[in-house]
Amino acid sequence: MDLQKQFNFIVKQKAWWQAGDAVVVAVSTGVDSMTLLYMLQHLPRAVRPKIIVAYVDHQLRDQSVEETRYISNYCSEHGLLLKQAVWPKDDHPKVGIEAAARTFRYRFFERVLKETGSTCLLTAHHGDDLVETVIMKLVRGGQLASLTGIRETRSFADANMIRPLLSFSKQQLESFAQTTGIRWFEDETNQQLAVERNRIRHGVMPLLKAENPQLLPHVLSYTNQLADNLAAIEFLIQPLIHSAVGFPEKQRAEIDLDSLKDFPDSVVKCLLEEVFEHYLRIPNVSVDQLDEVLGLIQQTARPQAKMDLEAGWQVRRVYQSLIICKEPQKIVGKPEKDRTFMVILDRWYSLSPSTKFGVFTAHKTVANSKLTTFYLQDTDLPLQVRSPKAGDRLSIGHGQHQKVSRVLINAKVPNDQRERTLLLVDARGTVLSVLGLKNAVVSRDSEDTRPYFLIEVRQK
Repeated sequence: MDLQKQFNFIVKQKAWWQAGDAVVVAVSTGVDSMTLLYMLQHLPRAVRPKIIVAYVDHQLRDQSVEETRYISNYCSEHGLLLKQAVWPKDDHPKVGIEAAARTFRYRFFERVLKETGSTCLLTAHHGDDLVETVIMKLVRGGQLASLTGIRETRSFADANMIRPLLSFSKQQLESFAQTTGIRWFEDETNQQLAVERNRIRHGVMPLLKAENPQLLPHVLSYTNQLADNLAAIEFLIQPLIHSAVGFPEKQRAEIDLDSLKDFPDSVVKCLLEEVFEHYLRIPNVSVDQLDEVLGLIQQTARPQAKMDLEAGWQVRRVYQSLIICKEPQKIVGKPEKDRTFMVILDRWYSLSPSTKFGVFTAHKTVANSKLTTFYLQDTDLPLQVRSPKAGDRLSIGHGQHQKVSRVLINAKVPNDQRERTLLLVDARGTVLSVLGLKNAVVSRDSEDTRPYFLIEVRQK
C-alpha cells in the first residue's frame, strides 16, 4: 500500500473531521508539511476537508522571502485559503529564539482557528519527530508523562491539534515527495549540530534504526501504552481526590491527610501530581519537589511546615491538612491597622461574621453561647482587646499558668492565623481570654471583687 492510500485509510478510520469541514494546516514549506498538504488535497471526496493553510514567515533566513512567495503562489494555483503572518526581526530575542518563534507561531495558529471557526489544527510531526522527542525527554529527565512524547491528538485553543503523520517516517515522506514531484524548501539550520535535536537526529537515530528498523513503530506503541496507562490512573484517582481534596478557592487546594494514611506513597504521589498539574495548573513541579512534598506529609517532627514552588505557589503542612495555594503578592505600605480597642461593658463585639463576644455586668442566657465568669476589682477596668505578645500567659487555676503560644499550638491554630488571634486583657495587661479558644480561671479571692460575665457566641 503506497503512502497516499495509507494516509487515506488512517483519516477514514480516525474520523477526525467530516467531508467539507474546515481544517487549518500548519505549513512551513518543508518536506513534511508540503507532503501533508499534498495528501490532504488528494484525499477521496468522502473525507476531504476544506483546507486552510496557516504559514508564518519567521524572517530567520534570507530564503524566507522565496518561501513566502512560493506558498502564496501554491495556494493561489490550488484554490486554497492562505492565512499568513510575519514575525518581524525587531521582535526576535537575543536568546531563546527557537522557543519565542514557537510561541509566536502557535499564537498565530490560535487566531486562525478562531477567525475561521475551524476545530482542527493539523501539523506534520512524523515518527522520527516522536522518537527524537522521547530521547530528548529521557536525557533531560522529568515527569513520566513527558515520555508520551508527541500525542496524535490533543486539545488546543478550544480545538483539536492533530498529527496524522506519526505512523510515517521522515524517509517515507521524502521518498513520496520525490516520487510525486512535490517541491519543498530545506532549512539549513536542521544540519547545525549546536542544536540538541539535530545531534540526536544525525548522530543517535541512525544507530538505533540500524539496531532495529522497527524502532519508530515500537516507540509509537510504547508511547500509546504509556498514555493509556496514565489516563487510567488519572481516571481511577478521581474518587480519592473528590473525597480527600477540597478546592475552596480557584488557586487553593486543601488535602485531608487523614484520608490518605491508608494509601501507599505511590498513590499519594499520583494524587499530588493530578492536583498540581490538572487542577491547579502549577508549572514545572519536578520529581524532586514531589518527593519533598511527600516528605512534608510523612514527617511527624513538625506539625506545621512549608515549602515554596515556582511562580509564587506554596505548599503548607498545617497539622493534618496540606494546603497548596498561590501566595498573594505582598504590598509594601502602611502596616495593618492596630486591632487594640477598649471593651465597653454590656455591648457586643464581632470577631467574625459567625462569632461575637461581650462582657456583661449581669448574667444573661444566650443561645449557642459559652459563658465564663471573672471576678474583677474596679482597678482591673477598663478591659481591652489586643493581639498576643511574647510571654503572654493565661491563669489555669491553682497558681498555674499556660503560655498563650501553647494554647494556640494545642488548638492547632495555623501559624498564619495566630497573629490574627485576639486576647481579652485587664487594665494591668493580665490575660483573661484567648477569645474563641480558652479562658483564664479568675476566682473570687477578695471581698472587693465582683462578677463580670464573658459571653462568646458562635452563630450556626
